[in-house]
Amino acid sequence: MINSVSNEQAYINALMAKLPDVKEKEEYSLKKGDSLWSLAKKCLNDQNASNAKTANYMLLIAKLNKLDTVEKMNGLKVGEKIYLPNEIVKSENLTKVRNDAENTLIKTIDVLENDKTLKLEKANMQYGQCYHLYRKKNANDDFKLDRKLVLSFNVNRNGEIDVVSMNDAKKDLYAFGYDYDVDQKGNIIEAKYPHEIIGKLSKEENLMLRSKLKELVNNMDKK
Repeated sequence: MINSVSNEQAYINALMAKLPDVKEKEEYSLKKGDSLWSLAKKCLNDQNASNAKTANYMLLIAKLNKLDTVEKMNGLKVGEKIYLPNEIVKSENLTKVRNDAENTLIKTIDVLENDKTLKLEKANMQYGQCYHLYRKKNANDDFKLDRKLVLSFNVNRNGEIDVVSMNDAKKDLYAFGYDYDVDQKGNIIEAKYPHEIIGKLSKEENLMLRSKLKELVNNMDKK
């Protein structure tokens, strides 16, 4: 919990705030089997629509109907009247497809919030402190050790979370190499030379990631 609002809810709020306004809408009576996801698919009318595009349109329908919590989104009832977008203000946010690096960071935020097996280890460095965050091996994990490295990050002398490094350990943690770093502005930078920006977290996503890491550091220091 951060300021009595869950990370999941804060994330939903942040996504909805970036969605475009609906200019025209039409009333729709919910039928058996309808969900926001299926309605989004129907409205997009695109068999090749990505999950990210469908999810954004689903949130657009939710925003239009003031379904601003997961409970409300999942509480649709047959015969209930809702509104579906008929025309929307053009926005890149609605159609943007997240790349693999961005999707990994989004999934990592969920891990930081919900995985109860997380363990943080600290290594003192000359110019600050380095932390490695591990989680316990799951049954479906395809690697040899009993724990998996989630990410590593640095804390500078001002106590701020600096660079966050993601890696792809795959089968053998002893042979991992960092794939990309996330700087303080949320830019995702490819680790191999020459460096290039390969993605970006939104301001809200970057804040959420760093807030959770800071919370883990604070809890570790209290022990």
